[in-house]
Amino acid sequence: MNDIEKKKRIAEAVSSFATDDPREAGLSLFRALGYSVDRSAPFTEKTAASFMENYVTASAGQFNATKAKTEEWRFIDLLFQLTKDAVASQVDLFESGRVDNTIIESYLFFVISLKRNTYTRTELAAITREINKVFPMPALVVFQHGETITLSIIDRRISKKNEDSDVLSKVTLIKDINVHDTHRAHIEILHDLSLESLRTKYDIHNFVDLHKAWRATLDIAELNKRFYRELFNWYFWAMDKVRFPADAEQDTEVRNATGLIRLITRVIFVWFIREKNLIPEQLFDRRDLARILKGFLKDEKANTFYPAILQNLFFATLNQKMHEREFAHDGDFNTNRAQYAVKQLYRHADLFSVSQKEALALFK
Repeated sequence: MNDIEKKKRIAEAVSSFATDDPREAGLSLFRALGYSVDRSAPFTEKTAASFMENYVTASAGQFNATKAKTEEWRFIDLLFQLTKDAVASQVDLFESGRVDNTIIESYLFFVISLKRNTYTRTELAAITREINKVFPMPALVVFQHGETITLSIIDRRISKKNEDSDVLSKVTLIKDINVHDTHRAHIEILHDLSLESLRTKYDIHNFVDLHKAWRATLDIAELNKRFYRELFNWYFWAMDKVRFPADAEQDTEVRNATGLIRLITRVIFVWFIREKNLIPEQLFDRRDLARILKGFLKDEKANTFYPAILQNLFFATLNQKMHEREFAHDGDFNTNRAQYAVKQLYRHADLFSVSQKEALALFK
């Protein structure tokens, strides 16, 4: 199976959270990532109350139900336990034992379905921490909330004061993976979490090594470094390809560099406000745009998206008060002096297939 097929399988497993039982969807995901899920003992009752009754009793003084938000658990189940023998069948020279003041003999995988659609990183980290207080081995938690899932792990080490107990520290997670329209970047990260992919990048000889590899793959700082490194490389690749129209800047190299930087920063900004749901998804959906704009996708040379959507988004929408947003009237300087060259007005009405009123509604 090549990487494209593996990523397709991962995407299908993620999308199964939209329709399947959380347990089955979780097992499908980790199968797609190449982990042995055979050692499984599902809970008889998959409720917070049952979990508390059966597992929290011995550590009642530690587990905090409020921080764990148990009242918001719709569903909890143990997906599987990853053991040394299961990993050793896939990874050469895999052993257990004490490494870097940490002992991990096996790993638990849980799935928890939550009531609310959105949760902060702090809230999910707190639940992860409380779950890990209950068990002597680390637990990876898959949270299902709204239309997204989040994967969460936590660092643990042997206590310096009491070697019979562990100290829980940093929680690392990959948050808000959309189960209906999964971002390519999330698929890439999940693919990097696959056992086969980890083996090519890290020396994995025990569970501590495996945990560190997961943590490095999920770490936000590392993901940011990777993003900017790829962006940096793309910039220099694109510099040999792009051509911007001549304007006040006569130096071609300076003009292209300036134009490319503006393009990158605007794309990043637009992506950010799109991800925060501050602008309608319609403005970036090909099917909707084909209905909204004239000639969109029909003529390769058609230049409609940039002036009709992006320019109007930046200048007439984001730089204008909501109650003052309107299209500029037709006319030249002599017939329309008040609005001539005013950038904060919508323009290019002739590029829209819909009325001005409908076009304005798209940007609200």
